[in-house]
Amino acid sequence: MTRYYEEADYPNLLHLPFPNPSYSLLKYLFFKEKTSITMLRETETHIAHQHPLILECCTDHNPSSLASSSSRIIKPISFHDPMKSIQLLCDGCLRPITTNPIYMCANEDCNFVLHEWCTRLPVELKSHYSHPQHTRLVLRSKSLDKFFEVFYCDICSLPCNGFVYHCEECAYNIDVNCAFIPEEITHASHPNHLISRVRQGEAYYDCRICGGYIWEEDFTYSCKNCDKFHIHPWCALLTPETTRHRCDKHPMKLSYFPIENHKTEYFCEICEEELNPQLPFYYCSECMQSMHIACAPSILCYETHMANSSGWTTIYEFANVKFGGTYNNTSIHP
Repeated sequence: MTRYYEEADYPNLLHLPFPNPSYSLLKYLFFKEKTSITMLRETETHIAHQHPLILECCTDHNPSSLASSSSRIIKPISFHDPMKSIQLLCDGCLRPITTNPIYMCANEDCNFVLHEWCTRLPVELKSHYSHPQHTRLVLRSKSLDKFFEVFYCDICSLPCNGFVYHCEECAYNIDVNCAFIPEEITHASHPNHLISRVRQGEAYYDCRICGGYIWEEDFTYSCKNCDKFHIHPWCALLTPETTRHRCDKHPMKLSYFPIENHKTEYFCEICEEELNPQLPFYYCSECMQSMHIACAPSILCYETHMANSSGWTTIYEFANVKFGGTYNNTSIHP
């Protein structure tokens, strides 16, 4: 097949989707894989958290090995594993924590945890492409002026209670994943084409991943060569190539086309609703099971919170929300 771009012109081009849920845009941008563990700081302070953070970098998952000195707080860690109903999400990017290195709060009663690479996020962004009206966005741990500290990202419109880049001159907020959306990518659903980040004009399109609308003024990834391929940036970034689900013992792979010789109607094994085989879906070739993208997240709250079916997206609605925290209301109830 003809490639419609020169690879040499794009040496840092991001090829999507990510292999599995342990990968993310922030890991791709900020994780220094070749950095020696000895070069990482054992303790860290972060502007987004009030307590000191302690590095956990052992590889045997044995809590007794977490202590490099008698002064360290030892906390048992269970890494994210949907097959065992174990959930551990980063408080910064809200993506699953599946391995080290991570930073944990030194306070024994605090469960704050961060990917190591999320401590490398810049404390401010200048002249961000999505907000040309003002020149500075500042990193915050929470959107404190929002109820339960949940804000709606002004790029993807999804609710979020993780780290936020906030404009101090207006109410503009974006989550840390949307803050670093690349200008160009490639995607396996549209091979050999360069897909560019653009702001949607007056025309309306359907996303080729979720089938939802791409509204006027939305950011989208569009193919300039064929002008018929458009996807939401968050669909491209939050939908991995493979995922695991405890309702199926095998890894499920993203399928972009109807399964060859499929003999039955397409139904999602989770919600039991009809599935459109013309849109990507997860499929297990061993068990011949199919799942909607939004019904097969690697986070575990799908049991109590359904996917958004409002027509504008079918990405799991609470993909950027970490449940289980507490909210301290200092106001006096009358």
